[in-house]
Amino acid sequence: MSAAIAAAVGALIGLAAHDLAAQSLDDQPLRPWRGVCPECGTHRGWHRIECPSCHRRLSRELVIAALSAAAGVGIFLATGPTWLLLPYAGFLLLTAAVGITDIDAMRIVDRLNLRGSAIAIVVLGAAAVLGGGVEDFLRSLGGGVAYFLGALLLFIIGRGNGFGAGDVKLAPLLGVFTTYLGWVVLGRAVVATAFIGGLLAVGALLFSEAKRDTELPYGPAMILGAWLAIFLFGISAI
Repeated sequence: MSAAIAAAVGALIGLAAHDLAAQSLDDQPLRPWRGVCPECGTHRGWHRIECPSCHRRLSRELVIAALSAAAGVGIFLATGPTWLLLPYAGFLLLTAAVGITDIDAMRIVDRLNLRGSAIAIVVLGAAAVLGGGVEDFLRSLGGGVAYFLGALLLFIIGRGNGFGAGDVKLAPLLGVFTTYLGWVVLGRAVVATAFIGGLLAVGALLFSEAKRDTELPYGPAMILGAWLAIFLFGISAI
């Protein structure tokens, strides 16, 4: 499996995640690769550039596909052709989907995040057993607990302002999948999250109508921070 194939698979996962996000916010059955329009919920199909119902054209879908392609390369570099490819592909699908719902509705949908997290962690454990990485998996569980407790502390201190309950629920998943690769990867993810969150806040103030007291979704920063840390780990492993 080459990096090019990993990028192509990552892009397809990004498109599937876009569908899952739109369907979950519209309370539709979760059916990826339907080409769901996030504006009106129509299943336009991915072969159409423009939605036949509301005439919305493809736009951010291409950005999400590009980011997911980069994440796919990061997965391949970090894990190699091992059993870990499966759980990390699921991790990409899930984090991309909940990141989109947080951007669209400032809500991390529980039926995606909680159920998906449980399934992804179980699959990671199975891959660890098959690949002889049981110690890595046990460490990853510790990372998930640590990230959850840190997020919970921020939630309590901030009284839910700027850091919501959905972010707390997302933290264990990110902690598990970063710490599986090492504690240093979790540390990089936390630092990158703070940096990205700051950049997004400054960008919102400068290039939009957001005010200083405007709440912004923090889930996308957490997700991008985790994937940047994974990608950097993969680069260092070359």
